[in-house]
Amino acid sequence: MTSSLSGPPEAGSVSLSATGLKGKVGALANSLSVACEELHVDRSILDTIRGERELRQGELQVQLDEARRFFQAEIQRMEEEFRAQAQLQKTENGRIQQSVTSLKAEKTSLHQQILSLQRRIEEIEEEVGHD
Repeated sequence: MTSSLSGPPEAGSVSLSATGLKGKVGALANSLSVACEELHVDRSILDTIRGERELRQGELQVQLDEARRFFQAEIQRMEEEFRAQAQLQKTENGRIQQSVTSLKAEKTSLHQQILSLQRRIEEIEEEVGHD
């Protein structure tokens, strides 16, 4: 019995071995084919995702450009409005400064007239007081 266990393989077992190997190769080929199909599907999905990403990036870029144009126009409008207001303020400041200068001159003139009148009153009081 020991000799039959260690003896040459029977014809049926060689055939099973070859079929087992062919089966393994076939299963491996089938597995590889399935993996290739899955890879193809995954690549298609990846291409779709990339396309969607590029589309969204384009849409976002358009929105960003629109926002940039809007804010640039708004900033320009605000700067122009500021310049106009600054010019009005400058004109008003000049007018007020002229009024202040005029009022100071008028105050000085009135002060001098008051001093002159006070001297005149003192002179009249002295004249009346001596009479």
